[in-house]
Order: sequence, then structure tokens, then C-alpha cells
Amino acid sequence: MSNSTTITTEELYGFSPNHGAAVFFTIIFSCVTVSQFALLFIHAKKNKLATHLDYHLEKPESLVLSNYLSLSLFYIPLVLGGVCEIIGFITKCISAFSYSNLNSFIAQRVCILVAPNLFMTTMYLVFGRLVQLININDNLLFSEIVNRRLFVTGNLAGSILQGVGGGISSNGTQSDYEKGKKLLLAGLFVQLGIFIIFVLREFFLFKIIKNGDNNIAYNTKKWRTLNLVLLASGILIMLRSIVRLVEVFEGSTSPILNHEWFGYVFDSLPMLVLMVLYAMTTPICSLYHIQAETVEFLQKDYV
Repeated sequence: MSNSTTITTEELYGFSPNHGAAVFFTIIFSCVTVSQFALLFIHAKKNKLATHLDYHLEKPESLVLSNYLSLSLFYIPLVLGGVCEIIGFITKCISAFSYSNLNSFIAQRVCILVAPNLFMTTMYLVFGRLVQLININDNLLFSEIVNRRLFVTGNLAGSILQGVGGGISSNGTQSDYEKGKKLLLAGLFVQLGIFIIFVLREFFLFKIIKNGDNNIAYNTKKWRTLNLVLLASGILIMLRSIVRLVEVFEGSTSPILNHEWFGYVFDSLPMLVLMVLYAMTTPICSLYHIQAETVEFLQKDYV
């Protein structure tokens, strides 16, 4: 299998890829990604005024408000994750139609592996800014800056390990596959471990606020919907990560690896649902709306 000119599609994938499914997911991810980017631009401009009212408010020193461009940056990894999915499925189409294109196979494998890590980065960043906007930093066990650095650094390390491992394991030789497998497993374990901690923090956020005395969090509502979105997307990524972990652990004989529908049902579809979930809720409960609602509450309280 070391000679790429003699490798067939079935040898690369372990099955004969469904061309129609690859084309469908290319189109649908393209539509959702473009929609998400457009929604961010529209709602950032709509809430531009609200992000500049903090200078006229008597607000707690620990409350962090940002301009609309800064808030937009938190969603950039989400959009980039969508771009990775698009590239992944485009190269999968190329690989499926070109029976000896090893480079396309490696590209689609790495891009589809990396995309969820970018989604997770947006989740970490959004949650970190969320707790700052509703001013509950003082109620957390560790400061949000420490937590955000831990999560983003851990996720980056997991992403690099998975990306490198996915590329090495796709080279064709048995020794490369074993090296890549070890790196993939290490990346998945790191990622899954910090992600479980993150989801637990999201879950207990409601309890922290219920037992606390935070006026902003108690008297505003949109942050609750956004936190539920983060929880739902977290469950989707955890499901995907567990299935990937089982796939890599079982190796080349894994039914998950050798049956294409597993990849679509437990990886592509959950990530598509995640992106649709963000696209549907961006017009009603994005960080722009959370900040605007916080500013509105402070204005009423100040007056």
C-alpha cells in the first residue's frame, strides 16, 4: 500500500464511498456556513449601538463589555470549522472519484477530524464571555481567564495530536498507522477529558446562579437559552468524540471505520445539527443579544 498509484478507493476507505452523500454534505455545510457568517455580520451591526453604551453606565468593576467586532471574533472558529467540513467533503468527493488520489484522502480525513475542535473553541470562548457578561466570575471556583486558557490550550493540543495522527495514519504503511493511532488516541483522550469538565461547568452554571445573588443573571433571560445551546452542542460533540475514540481504539478492523454510515450518523450529522443549531439561535440569543440585554438591564437599574 505504500505506492499511491496502485491504491484503490476501497483500500483507502475500507468501503466504496457514496458519492451522492459526499456531494450532499458539501452543499449543505456550504449553505449553513455561509448563513452563519451572514447572520453574525447582520446581528453584529444591529447590536453595534448597545456595545458602546457601557461608558454611560454605573456598572460593577468586574463586568466586561466589548465592542461588536470583538464579540464577532468569538464565532470565527465556528465559521472556520464549517469551512473545514466543506473542504473535507470536497476532497472526499475528489478522492471518491479519483481512485488513486491519496492526498485528497488525507486532506478530507484531517479536515473532518479538525472541524469539531474548532467548534469546541467557539464554545469555550462563548461560554467564557457569557459568564463575564452576566457578571458571575466571582461565583466560579477558578477565574474564567484561567479556565479559558486551560480549555483552549487543551483543545489546541488535542487538535494538533489528532491532525498529525490522522495524517500519519493515512500514509498507507502499517508502522505509520500504528504511530498515527497512538497520536489520535492521545488527542481524543485529552480533548474528551477537558470537554467533560467543560460540559459539567455549563450544567452547574444554572445551580450557581440559582444559589447566588447576581442581579444581572437573575433578571435576564437570553443567556439561559445560549447556555442550553452550548449544552446541546456539547452533548453532540461528546457523542462524536466517544464514537471516534472507539473507532481508533478498535483499529482498522473496526465496524465503525469500515461502514460509511457510521461516519455520517455519528460524525457528519451531529456536526451539521450543531451548526444548524447555532444558525437558528444566532438571531435571538448570541453574545450580541446577551450584552445588549445586560446593558438594557443596567440602564433601567441606573435610572
